[in-house]
Amino acid sequence: MEKQELNSSPSSFLEVFLSKLKEQSFTIVLMLGVIYFQNKMFRERISRHETIEAKQELLIEKINQEQKSQSYEREKYLIEQKDFYIQRILELKNK
Repeated sequence: MEKQELNSSPSSFLEVFLSKLKEQSFTIVLMLGVIYFQNKMFRERISRHETIEAKQELLIEKINQEQKSQSYEREKYLIEQKDFYIQRILELKNK
């Protein structure tokens, strides 16, 4: 009798497991769908942020180049002004 109970136990356990799995299959499929959707949205968000980051890096590089150019032009102008005034002072002094 005990052997029959042991033999019927695994099959009954398997049957109970499968029946419970069938009952919960909709929930499992629904959860998998939600996980897939979240993953898809997450990847889209990452892609969008990478695009924004690339655009911002280009903008920062452009601004840096413009500031370097302006600084160079300003420095060049100031040096020319300095040289002009020094030359003028020397001319006035020599007269």
